[in-house]
Amino acid sequence: MLARNPHVVSAASAAARHVSGLEPRLFANPREALAALSRPGLPPLRIMLEPAAAGASWAELLATLDDPGLTAAVLFVAASADQAPEGIAALSPETGELVAALGAGMRDRPQLPPRSAAALAAGLDRGALMLRYQPVVRIRDRKLVMLEALSRWRGTPVAHGPDSFIPALERAGLGRPLAVAVVTRAAQDIGALYATLPVGVSANIPLDQMLLPDLPSWLARALRTGALPPRALSLELTETAPVRDRSTLARALARMAATGHGVWLDDLKPGDGRMALLDLPFAGVKLDKSVVGEAPDSAAARRFIFQVVARAERHGRIVTAEGVASSAIWRQMAQLGVHRAQGFWVGRPLPWRALRSWARSWAAAPRL
Repeated sequence: MLARNPHVVSAASAAARHVSGLEPRLFANPREALAALSRPGLPPLRIMLEPAAAGASWAELLATLDDPGLTAAVLFVAASADQAPEGIAALSPETGELVAALGAGMRDRPQLPPRSAAALAAGLDRGALMLRYQPVVRIRDRKLVMLEALSRWRGTPVAHGPDSFIPALERAGLGRPLAVAVVTRAAQDIGALYATLPVGVSANIPLDQMLLPDLPSWLARALRTGALPPRALSLELTETAPVRDRSTLARALARMAATGHGVWLDDLKPGDGRMALLDLPFAGVKLDKSVVGEAPDSAAARRFIFQVVARAERHGRIVTAEGVASSAIWRQMAQLGVHRAQGFWVGRPLPWRALRSWARSWAAAPRL
């Protein structure tokens, strides 16, 4: 709870005790609240914000919570109707109204992204695409080594995840504009942080765009819109299309390496037939979250991961585990020799302005 109005604090505390039997945690200033909301792991299940107490950090606090992966979190605002953000109900500081809010969700049914090519193109032009950045850390020393840019579509009242709009964009022939928008936004966001948080960012790209010979030139143009050097951008080859010509892909990977961009093989899992691609000059491979999540309880998953690590290391490749959602999975990945980790246990997808707060929380977190 971030509030300073004594009536709001009193009513919210009474409502929380009534619903859960617990005293809510009260934050004295928006910096403390932002640190709590951006730290590794999931945020609290119920969050109350008073806009007057948030001050200039109001938009940043809302952006930190606005992500499809946080559907279990309930946000309510103690404010007049004109202070509440679009799609979020405002509550007066009355105990009965707060009890009802704490016991139920406040978000309305989200509006789905548009489906027509014209509407999708217009959405890209007007800035409907947002990016969230998930930290990737080295398991050996917990050092932040990369951020993955994750696409979101601005919705009401919550943002939408990539599965709800990226296939439609690609079917509409908008794969290139989407890729350009993602790289441009990432260059501007992470470029703004680079002087104080010098870490690279990766962006997903489908196979058809990877194979086009003009990829390096438009990447260079997009990077020039921000202060991000070419070596700080890498690409993740998605699994949306099968690789039918290894030699053509090898040449594309060589073009990328020559311009300073590493390419990662994304979402590798048992049975998808892409193990042989590890012989190609990828920077590394990312293990799909499904096999990572099964590893603590599945000998088959552990064997697969061990085989991937052994094969990757023979070729000098780095292995990253996606979906590391608990300390048990982290320990299992370390035992199997996986080099890097990302997932909610490390850090949630966050707006770029919240990444410094996450970095402070991660540095202060106890080591296993």
